[in-house]
Amino acid sequence: MPPLPADAPRPRECHIIKTYPEQEYGFNLHAEIGKRQYIGSVDPESPAETAGLKPGDRILAVNGMSIKQEPHKQVVAKIKEDPLQCYLTVIDDEGMNWYTERKLSVPTDMSVFAQMTDADEHSEREAVRTPFFK
Repeated sequence: MPPLPADAPRPRECHIIKTYPEQEYGFNLHAEIGKRQYIGSVDPESPAETAGLKPGDRILAVNGMSIKQEPHKQVVAKIKEDPLQCYLTVIDDEGMNWYTERKLSVPTDMSVFAQMTDADEHSEREAVRTPFFK
């Protein structure tokens, strides 16, 4: 995959933790053709809200595994694999549109973004160290 531009929106990783197995995560999962699986609503004061999940977020991965081609039922099963927690990698509509307009796939491997951040920080450090003379 070619390097992403510095302004590429970063997906968010939401670690949703329940207090006890019977507790609900507190979000509704929806699916539409052409829209991927997405969050319909988030209950106030729920584990999902605490984790930063927002209505409209599109789910890219569950527990680190891409769900791009997964049917709705499989995604639900992956979310329920652990009775106390799940990790959802999500991106909002604006971020998804950014990738769609550029005909790019949204990376689900968060290390891609860590490398971008490291490169940006390295460039900034070099810029600070390099004296500028007129």
